[in-house]
Amino acid sequence: MTADALLSPATLSGFVFGLGLIFSLGPQNLMLIQAGLTRSHPFAVASTGYVSEIALVTMGIGGFGTLLTDNPAISGMLQAACAGFLAWWGARTLLAVNGTSHIETVASGRKSRLRAIGSMLAVTWLNPLAWFEAMFLVGVLSFSYGSEEQVGFAAGFLAASAIKFYGWSLAGVSLSRRFDRPIYRKRMDAVAGLVLILAALLLAANILNGA
Repeated sequence: MTADALLSPATLSGFVFGLGLIFSLGPQNLMLIQAGLTRSHPFAVASTGYVSEIALVTMGIGGFGTLLTDNPAISGMLQAACAGFLAWWGARTLLAVNGTSHIETVASGRKSRLRAIGSMLAVTWLNPLAWFEAMFLVGVLSFSYGSEEQVGFAAGFLAASAIKFYGWSLAGVSLSRRFDRPIYRKRMDAVAGLVLILAALLLAANILNGA
C-alpha cells in the first residue's frame, strides 16, 4: 500500500467514520472503562479488543460485508440480534443498580489477566453489534472504493479504533479514584444501562421503519 493511498480521501473517510463510533456507549466501551476503573489489566484488555477489531475489519473488506449486503435477510437478522444484545446487556446493567454494582463486584476482587482478556473476547466475538460495526458496515462502506483505497478506508477506521480502545481504557484509569465510593459505581451502572436500552430501541425502530 503506497503513502498516497494512506493519505487518500478513502482513508480520511474511514477515520471519520471510526471517530463517529467512539462515543457509542456499547458493551465493548463499557468493558474498556470498567477495566480502567478497576485496574484490571486495562492495556491487555484494550489490546485484545483492538486485535479482534482488526480481524473483524479484515473479514469485512475481505468479502463478508458484501456477502451480508447481498443477503438482506441475514443482514436483518444481524441487526435484530444487535438490538436484542444491547437490550439484554442494558437490562443486566440496570439490575446491578439495585443489588451489588457490576463494577463494584469486579473492584472487590481484581480480575486476573486471563479472565479480563476472556471477558473482552466474549464481549467482542459474541456481540453482534461489534460484528455489525466492524465487519458489515466497514465492508459495505469501503466497497465503493477500489481495492487499494478499500484498504486505506480500513486503515483509517482502525486508526480511529485505536483511539477508542486505548482512550476509553485510559479514561477509566484516570477516573478510578473518583469511583472508589459504591454510589458512584451504581450511578454509572444506571446511566450505562439506560443508554444501552435506548440504543436498542432506536435500532429496533430503524429496523421496523426499513421493513
